[in-house]
Amino acid sequence: MATRKNIKTKRNLTPIFVGAIAGLVLIFFLALFFIQPSSEENYLGGNINVTGDQLPDLSIDFNRDCVFFENLNFCQQLEPAANMKAPVINGTDLNGNTITSENNSPTILLFLAHWCGYCQVEVKEIQDWIEDGGDMGRVKMFSILTSINSSQPNYPPDKWLNSEGWSFQSFTDNELNGVAQHFGIRGFPFWVLIDSDGEIVTRLSGSYTKDQFEIILSNLDKYDKEN
Repeated sequence: MATRKNIKTKRNLTPIFVGAIAGLVLIFFLALFFIQPSSEENYLGGNINVTGDQLPDLSIDFNRDCVFFENLNFCQQLEPAANMKAPVINGTDLNGNTITSENNSPTILLFLAHWCGYCQVEVKEIQDWIEDGGDMGRVKMFSILTSINSSQPNYPPDKWLNSEGWSFQSFTDNELNGVAQHFGIRGFPFWVLIDSDGEIVTRLSGSYTKDQFEIILSNLDKYDKEN
């Protein structure tokens, strides 16, 4: 009799244990959902949003020197995202103003990491070029601060860019680096060249000199006029 009673008691307790475990699992996932960073809040507390199809990854053996050829069609032969509609970034800049990457001009999106030595050199190179009278012509450029890490140099990144006198409007990525992932970045600095129709021309990884930057601007402008 005692054995049957114990069995019956265990059977009666089983639904309670199962319910308790299910409740704990539900609480765990709800907590995970509510504490994870918002994809539409940037790292600095402003807004960030990216729309459009995610771009395929750039090949690891992509020849970035293709951008120096007068005809950027060679880059496009190597670029898996060539002629895809570029994702559009909307958000707030470092001063809280609402900005968008969508426009009717050829555009460069420059992804920067504040701890990246090459990015620091690139920012100085381009800003020096601007202050020496460099002309962007029809080309617009936006920077995107991403891969932010409070334990690394030049944090916070907005103060870093401000200290350099950076002339370009900047987006800030979210804590998940969602914008960078959407564009399939590979290394820093990372460049996305877009034509005036909003289509991807090519993406590039690494830093360039002032003279090389001028060539990139010229070739993008020429490509946009001819296509």
